[in-house]
Parts: sequence; C-alpha cells; structure tokens
Amino acid sequence: MPRHERMTTPQTDIRRHYNDLDGFRAIAAFAIVVMHVFLRGAYGADLAHGDGTDLLSLIQTIVSSLGTFVTLFFIISGFGLCCGYYDRIKNAEITPERFYTKRIAKLLPFFALLVLLDIIGTGGKDSLWEAFADITMVFNLLPDLNIEVIGVGWALGVIFLFYFLFPFFVYTISTKRRAWLTFAVSIALSLSCVFYFHKTNGNLDDRRFIYQAMFFVAGGLLFLYKDRIGSMGKIGRIVTLVIAIGALPLLYVSGPAWTTNLRQLVLWVPWMVFAIASDHRIFSNRIAKFFSGISFEIYLSHLFIFQVFNMLHLTHLTGIPSVDYLMTLALVIVGVTGFSVLAKRAIDYGWSLWRKRR
Repeated sequence: MPRHERMTTPQTDIRRHYNDLDGFRAIAAFAIVVMHVFLRGAYGADLAHGDGTDLLSLIQTIVSSLGTFVTLFFIISGFGLCCGYYDRIKNAEITPERFYTKRIAKLLPFFALLVLLDIIGTGGKDSLWEAFADITMVFNLLPDLNIEVIGVGWALGVIFLFYFLFPFFVYTISTKRRAWLTFAVSIALSLSCVFYFHKTNGNLDDRRFIYQAMFFVAGGLLFLYKDRIGSMGKIGRIVTLVIAIGALPLLYVSGPAWTTNLRQLVLWVPWMVFAIASDHRIFSNRIAKFFSGISFEIYLSHLFIFQVFNMLHLTHLTGIPSVDYLMTLALVIVGVTGFSVLAKRAIDYGWSLWRKRR
C-alpha cells in the first residue's frame, strides 16, 4: 500500500501530504533556474554565429522549453491550496481575514526583501514605481506587465490573484459538474486571449492570469478526484506512468499559439495523477522535501543571485560557453540555496518575535 494511503478516516484527508509533489516542486524550480541562467548569461550566442560546440547545442536544446515548468507550479498550487483550504472555506471553518492573512504572510515578506535588494542595486524613479506595484501583490492587473524589478515575479502575481479569487474558485468547483463547466470556460478564456484579446501588435502576453487560469482549475479538478486517483491499482499506476513518460516529448513540440496551453495540460496532468496515486522514492525523499520547502524562494531569487555573480565577473571565466554555463549554474544553485535558507530562517525568526510581542 502506498505510504499516503495509510490513513484513518476521511476527516483526516485534508491533512494528507502528497509526497511526490515535493519532488515535482523542486524539479520545477530548478528547471526554471537551468533555463534562466542559460538565457541571461547569453551562453547560446555563439550558436547564432555558427561557432557553438555540439555540447552547447545540446544544452540549448534541453533548456529551450523548460519555461513550461511554471505551469506545473500553477497546477500544483491549485491542487495544494484545495488540499489545505477547499473544505475549510466551503464549510465556513476559516474566515476570509484568516485565509488572506496566512497567504500574504507566506508570500510577501521574502518577495518584499528581494524587491528592496533590487531597488538598492538598480535605483531610479522607475524602479520605485515598479517596487510599489510589486509589493501590492496585484501587479498582474496592471496594463503593462513589463516590470524589471524581480522580473520573474510575474508568476507570483498570477498565483496571488488565484489566492485572491480562491473563495470564489471554491464556489466554481463546489460540485464536479460545475468544476468541469468551469474548466471548459477557463480553456475558452485562454483561447480568447490567443484569437481575440491579444495586443494590438498581434503578440500574446501569456503572463496574464486569465490566460493561465486553466491550470489552477485543472489542479482543482485533480483535487476533486484525488480519492479515486489514490485508489488506483498497480496496473493503473503503471499505465499512468507510461502515458506521462510518453507525453514528455511535448516539452519540445511546437505548434500554433492556441495549442500551447493545451499541450502543457496534456504534458503535466498525467504526471500529477501519477504523483497523487502513490509515493515514489525518486520524488519522495529528504532531499526533495528540503528543496520543495524553499522552491518558492529559489524561483524568486535565482536571477538576483545570478546577477550578483555576473557583477563579480564570475559568469564567463573560461571563455568556453558550455563550461562557463555549467560552472555558473553550479554557483547559482549553491548560492540561491544558501540565500533562500538563510533569508527564510531570518524571516521566520522575525515573524516569531512579532507574534510574541502582539
């Protein structure tokens, strides 16, 4: 019997921890780090001039589509928040004030620290405007989402809007029938961004919440079917794994813009089902749990850490792009891990002191 199935009563279900999702969070965070370090370091520039090596070409091929792991974060967020709060909100067991206080306390302190460090480093009036928008946490509603202060924070803006709308979200998926209707509407809204509500120049801004909402709804649907998924037998889990592995090439399959989100759903939903069905040591272990606990911090701060190394001229030491990239990636992973742990502990300590004084 899988470890997470050793439960007592249905009442304990909201406390169930899906251990494989720890591994998925960690993998998603590091996949984005791998991609951004390569792009920000411009290590693929030689390929454009025909001067790249086979190794560099292979690296670029691998990292080129890793941005799609952000949508895995969104699905996990939808599923995870439902695990913690769906029944509590539906049964009025938690007040809106308590819910929003807990969500803001989880997201804002570390993000605000990064914003402060960023504006100290960059300065300028524009940075102050952007920093102000950042700390309001509703910057995804701005008409222009091109914010340079913590540029990767756009995903946090999407997630916070999901938190903001979560009580309404609970209503929209309060029954399976209503949830499927909501899912269909969310897909239609995403497609409307492609076919109609795009920029005047024809480009699509895929950082908008309305474009990404379908992934949170997918997470909610998986939550509603979690018991059925968890009761799958060994054959069902094997079939799910085969389907999930078979979907991996979708990371590197291109197509019309309207198929992008649909391809990502087909890619990630089987892996989510596989994770919910049972625990597996490759995803469920102490290392995965450790990095999962700081995955949010790793995602938000990795470009800041990269910029520090770049300012110290440590990102192009050998003049060999593939070697420089791998060395810089190792430095960033070590640096962002240390920074995330120390910053998170400092923030937690500050919160504990504040609570004692209240």
